[in-house]
Amino acid sequence: MDPTERRPSSDLPPDILSMIGGRLDNPMDILRFRSVCSPFRSSIPPLRRNTSRVAFQVPCPTSEAVFPRPSAAVFLCWSTVYALETPEGAASGPARWLLKLEELELGRVRILSLFSQGRMAFLPREFPKVLDFLQFRMVEICREYTLDYDSRTRGLVHVEGIRKVLMHPDCVGSDLDRCSVYFIDEYGQLAYWRYGDENWSHLDHPEDFVFDDIAVYNGKVCAVDYFGLVWEINESFGLQPFPTSIYGSNSNHHPDDDGKYLVVSSGDLYVVDTYYRDGANESHPFYTVNTSMDYFRVFRWDRQRRRWEEVRSLGNSAFFLCKRRSFALPACELGGCHGNCIYYAEEADSIFSMIDVKVFSLADRSIKCLDFYDSILGMMNTSRLK
Repeated sequence: MDPTERRPSSDLPPDILSMIGGRLDNPMDILRFRSVCSPFRSSIPPLRRNTSRVAFQVPCPTSEAVFPRPSAAVFLCWSTVYALETPEGAASGPARWLLKLEELELGRVRILSLFSQGRMAFLPREFPKVLDFLQFRMVEICREYTLDYDSRTRGLVHVEGIRKVLMHPDCVGSDLDRCSVYFIDEYGQLAYWRYGDENWSHLDHPEDFVFDDIAVYNGKVCAVDYFGLVWEINESFGLQPFPTSIYGSNSNHHPDDDGKYLVVSSGDLYVVDTYYRDGANESHPFYTVNTSMDYFRVFRWDRQRRRWEEVRSLGNSAFFLCKRRSFALPACELGGCHGNCIYYAEEADSIFSMIDVKVFSLADRSIKCLDFYDSILGMMNTSRLK
């Protein structure tokens, strides 16, 4: 046979197909894989009709900030952020959207707010009314994890007092014996659980250390604390600090801020330091603020010089500071998105309040409020999905 001749994918040996299919842990990817042809479909079993967003059961977290019943069953649950591109032949032309989908069970999903766990109440008018996942191009951006417990009356409910949850390696559905789960509670305490352990364990660190965020960088789990020091968690669950904090050698620096976020962009690790100070006129829901005050400072880890450097530009990247997990994307991949900007949301005063989604520009250090509300907690999305 001519070596340049392409053979159909259906000619792949069954063991190769089974090996590829066994690596798929996203229900949407499994559906697409089984839709290719009969050999692909027979190589892996169909999805089970259970709660797709549940990865597995974990022990009840041991933390003063956590309030599930001691006997409650606790599960690691997940949702997925996708970049969705509408078909070329769409009436309004191709468009790109950023979606967070929670797959309730086979054939049922719902759209969640990017910046909270609330369901999307309103979608832009031009958003497609029907999503056919076989026609739309969807790229997985990241997964977001939560710890949920069985309330018996309301189904799965988020465990109170948990701010951040991370699974590493990110291997839902395969190689689970290698994974570990981490969480940061509302007091900033960091705990971990290895798959198969009976209980959670707390990482050994000074009592006055408070952690703000956790992420995976260069294959390692990293956490940033309140004082701007980033720590790497080794295989023995020990904490190894980076050489300096984001503030350099100024050990007397006392941070006057509202938290730090870890963001990985183009293989680089960033720390976003947030400041919410008085002085902005927010009497109108849609406003622009130009001020010399720093609302956000961004630091990048220089691997060669082994130090943190403050950056004044993100280039074409846009950072999304979300409640459960932050991420970065090239602005050109999303319609209406601007590069060199940070997208974030302010916390609502109550469950009935709207969440203001805002954009901070590093170019002129201005803050703009988007002209639509991202979500209303507790409201059900009315779009039809199939």
